[in-house]
Amino acid sequence: MSGTARNLLACVLAALAAWSMPAAEAPGEDESGGWYVGAAGGLLLPGCGNSLRRAAEVSVRAGRYLDEYVAVELEGACAPNVCSRDGNGALSGVAARGVFHLSGIDFYDNLFGCERFDPFVTFGAATRFGPRHAFADGSHRTSTGPVAGFGAFYHLTDSLDLRVDAQAMLGADSPCGLLFSAVAGLQWNFGGGGE
Repeated sequence: MSGTARNLLACVLAALAAWSMPAAEAPGEDESGGWYVGAAGGLLLPGCGNSLRRAAEVSVRAGRYLDEYVAVELEGACAPNVCSRDGNGALSGVAARGVFHLSGIDFYDNLFGCERFDPFVTFGAATRFGPRHAFADGSHRTSTGPVAGFGAFYHLTDSLDLRVDAQAMLGADSPCGLLFSAVAGLQWNFGGGGE
């Protein structure tokens, strides 16, 4: 199997991992326990410490609300045509993170004054995999480390949201440096939570 085929397979497996979380109904009238799925597209913006150049990126995610303002999610992402000094290749990855809504804090509610606008911050861990030349001139195929970000929802309906995210991943186990991404997409909520 060629390197490009392996990388595309890794992208598909990362996407399937994010979509494979089972759906469940929310328990009773409680606002906790809601599940969601979403998809987004945007840009991968490599920072210092690697030879990558910006590229288009797509992602899928699935998650569950632990209460009205806190969720955990799994995301699969793929940048199918990342360019570096040594050629093009697919860069895929997975992330697990917590999503913390700021809309439950009175200061933010008063600041924005719009109940449909819902800012949040995220924290977690991620790993990216790609061709041998992606992270450090032939020595590393993966990069793993902490990921943090911020973003906002705009609640279009009770179950459909527009979601915008910006995040940064620090490659702690390789000389990858920082990887930034900025994406926008839709999220479908079912079973409560997130409002």
